[in-house]
Amino acid sequence: MALEEKYAIALGVLSIALWGGSFVLAKALADAPNRVIRTVLPIVGVLTLALFGTFVVIARAHVKG
Repeated sequence: MALEEKYAIALGVLSIALWGGSFVLAKALADAPNRVIRTVLPIVGVLTLALFGTFVVIARAHVKG
């Protein structure tokens, strides 16, 4: 299995993990006040973007070509 394929599989696993985490977070915030939701969701969005960005930087550093 090529290194590119391993990173593709890892990205798929990361995406499924984030999907599951978002499901749990949505259930936890279902009855939360609006101010809590308005505070938590942008933070989670930025963290998700940072996680994907970090993954891409690591993948690009290790995969040559």
